[in-house]
Amino acid sequence: MNIGVFDSGLGGLSILKELIKKLPQYNYIYLGDNARVPYGGRSPEMVYEFTTHALDFLFSQNCHLVIIACNTASAAALRKIQHDFIPQKHP
Repeated sequence: MNIGVFDSGLGGLSILKELIKKLPQYNYIYLGDNARVPYGGRSPEMVYEFTTHALDFLFSQNCHLVIIACNTASAAALRKIQHDFIPQKHP
């Protein structure tokens, strides 16, 4: 099973390291959006757009689970992703 891990930069690598240590039986795909880092000064709408693009990519790579390891993306976009994006695009 593939698990995707997304962050706006490299900070999520510490999350990935722990996942690999605790759950070594899975395959991992890490996506760090270094081109648009940092997300902190962006509008919630823009963070949502960047995050959904990342999730689309990870799901297209056959990830069964995606972890948003980005604090800004989680704070600004997670609820909308859970309620709107996932049910419509990746049920």
